[in-house]
Amino acid sequence: MRKIIIYLILVFISFLIIQSCKHTPDFIPDPNLKDTSRIDTTIITKRPCSPDTVYYAKDIQPIFSAYCVGTGCHSGNSPAEGLDLTTYLKAMSGGKIKPFNAANSDVYQVLIDTDPDKRMPPAGPLPANKIDLIKKWINQGSKNLWCDDIGSACDSSNVKYSTTISKILSDNCVGCHGAGGSGGVTLTNYNGVKTVVTNLKLWNSINHLSGATKAMPNSTTKLSSCNLRQIKIWIDAGAPQN
Repeated sequence: MRKIIIYLILVFISFLIIQSCKHTPDFIPDPNLKDTSRIDTTIITKRPCSPDTVYYAKDIQPIFSAYCVGTGCHSGNSPAEGLDLTTYLKAMSGGKIKPFNAANSDVYQVLIDTDPDKRMPPAGPLPANKIDLIKKWINQGSKNLWCDDIGSACDSSNVKYSTTISKILSDNCVGCHGAGGSGGVTLTNYNGVKTVVTNLKLWNSINHLSGATKAMPNSTTKLSSCNLRQIKIWIDAGAPQN
């Protein structure tokens, strides 16, 4: 009998010890809660381009780089007329661009001057569509706006000299490298282009490689990745005159 009582007492004590070890958890997991530790919460903001807006990096700087930033022109330590057009900040600091007022902006006025001795660039007038683009940009406030050209495709399946390469060079290079161009480089005809393709000057320059004589279109601006890809495809195909 005594043994039974002792046994019951021990059982009761064990029960009390077990109960004392139990506690209400501080945090009760929500059964609907999902593990987000591996979810990338970084938000990448895209700014689609508006057809009614002129963007400096996309629309204006390429014009300045192709037609205005050449040896002895609007770049370097002593740019012509004190106007450096290699970057947005330098272009605006020259005081020759008046936001919202193209009519009083020297940068625009020299493009439409009827006197060939005063008109810029010296090699000949800019195409009318490029002049209109600069005018529109200034009248929109000459802002340093940017955008992502979402959805635009880079045509790398039908790259030809006559339609693709010549247009890239015309838009970005012939302002300085027309007939009798800067550095003896002429990019207005196939033979001139093929020469700098063969001696690697073109590829080294547009990629800003260390072996380049000079970075093009200028030291602060490169062609778009799409344009570089198209030129590479054409060169790898043997740079044909197609």
